[in-house]
Amino acid sequence: MSETELRVLVRDVLREVLAGRDQASNAAVKRTDTVRLASDADLAAFVGRLIGLLDDPATGDAVRSGRYRFVLAAGGQDNRPTLAPSAEQPAVLDGAVTEAKIEKLAGADTVYLAPDAVVTPLARDRARALGLRIERKG
Repeated sequence: MSETELRVLVRDVLREVLAGRDQASNAAVKRTDTVRLASDADLAAFVGRLIGLLDDPATGDAVRSGRYRFVLAAGGQDNRPTLAPSAEQPAVLDGAVTEAKIEKLAGADTVYLAPDAVVTPLARDRARALGLRIERKG
């Protein structure tokens, strides 16, 4: 089997898995992320992350429909941005986890996956290169 044929098969399987998952998940809010914006750099990072989420069919529809929400963190002494997973409430990736999603989490220790998440081979290789540990939640 050629590399091109294999890529086509993987795309077809991912498309089927994601289509079934999207049909089953039209319920209430699935995920809420807390965001701290203390500087222009924090805002730019959040906007970049949001654009990535909107570009991904697995999360874009959830963001647009309000099932994936963002809340602004209350002010306090700690104004560091919390765009990466935190110890208290780690981000859990779902849908197709691509190399681009892994790249955005560079600097984190662990990438957490929802039970139905599918990790592409390139994403797994990139996580390994960045030293990210991949753990499945639930």
